Amino acid sequence: MRRKRRVRVMWLAAAGQLGRAGRLGTAGLLGAAGLVAMAGLVAMAGLLGTPDARAADAPGGGAAGDTQVSAVWKVQTLHFLYLGRTARYSCIGLEDKMQTLLLALGARRDLSVHAQGCGAAERVTQGASVGPSVNIVFSSPVPGRPSPGGDVDALDARFEPFSLASDAMHNMLSADCELVQQFVQQILPKLATRNVKTDISCSPYEVSGGSFMIRGEVLRAVARR
Repeated sequence: MRRKRRVRVMWLAAAGQLGRAGRLGTAGLLGAAGLVAMAGLVAMAGLLGTPDARAADAPGGGAAGDTQVSAVWKVQTLHFLYLGRTARYSCIGLEDKMQTLLLALGARRDLSVHAQGCGAAERVTQGASVGPSVNIVFSSPVPGRPSPGGDVDALDARFEPFSLASDAMHNMLSADCELVQQFVQQILPKLATRNVKTDISCSPYEVSGGSFMIRGEVLRAVARR
């Protein structure tokens, strides 16, 4: 009887050691798998790079919005001529679209936009055979410093990303394709931008209007703290 008990105790002890070894082995496997997974993530992060690092390596120099530049408000008076063949705008509608585009690109909110020649009868009266036109007065940031003794104040600004695309929430539709295309041709070069890329495909006389995507960086005023 004593021998049987001793054998049973020895078997239980061996079973306990195996159990502990099994648990330790499982933990070891899990730990190894975790280390492998972590090493994979570190390697992936090294290949992709951080967002700041990728932006710094992008063409055109540092990341957008990374540094402030000295700037001044530049007042401009421009005349915009709309020659679209698809969308027709009322003067109020055209003014609203132009304000939306200018404000999205850093213009100061005290801009003045006045459209004329929008209705067919008005175009005939004025002898115009083209589309309506818009007179615009606005201020936007440009790099520079105020002249000594001048009445222009310096402001802080920085280049920030912008995109113009079909977006009903921002009052831009695919039918506005020709308007946006002509804005890019006539107005956008007057603004302080860089790294601008355009993808515009307008379809005249079609209800869909076409598609447009304009991306880049524009100089915007930064509120001083």
